[in-house]
Amino acid sequence: MRKQVFSLIAVFIGLISHAQTAAPPLVDGKCQEYEGLSAQVIELDHGVKLHFYQNQHYVWICYCYQEGSYGTLDLQVEAPGLDEPLNLHVSAQLGEWPVNKPEEQPQDPLSDKWWNHVGWTANEIWPNGIDRSGERAQPQFKNAKARELQLSKARFGRGEWKLKFNIRALRTTNGMANLNFPEGNDPHILQVN
Repeated sequence: MRKQVFSLIAVFIGLISHAQTAAPPLVDGKCQEYEGLSAQVIELDHGVKLHFYQNQHYVWICYCYQEGSYGTLDLQVEAPGLDEPLNLHVSAQLGEWPVNKPEEQPQDPLSDKWWNHVGWTANEIWPNGIDRSGERAQPQFKNAKARELQLSKARFGRGEWKLKFNIRALRTTNGMANLNFPEGNDPHILQVN
């Protein structure tokens, strides 16, 4: 009996130790690592699987999508550390602007308003060389299997985060589609501690 109690205690201590030392996710466009963490998972339309994970410093958001998708994102965030709600944009470029000031959104790919993100990062659609086979050279891109973001609690604050996702260019059996989560006007509430 005594050996069984010590065995159970050893297993319990091992589980606690693993939970405390589990490595946080790496922003690399892969969601598999969230399966071993205490991540919240939400299944959405078009094969999108959304993961939320947080530690004492950061919040990670990762979503997988069907092969052939781009899964670009405009994420509206209203959080205690922000003066006003922000739109966080992830495609081949990263950028942010106030939701209520769309004129601050970059108007073209060469705009100096891109790459102005502060306190967050994401895996963008990766440049993958230049195709010179036609009359004009064209950039080539390669996409990850998932879109992944890391947001700093120091910038966005702790408490209730209100999130609205607009995920675009998702491959479906009927072509490409966009996805709004949640549907309607109410945001997804994420409690950030």
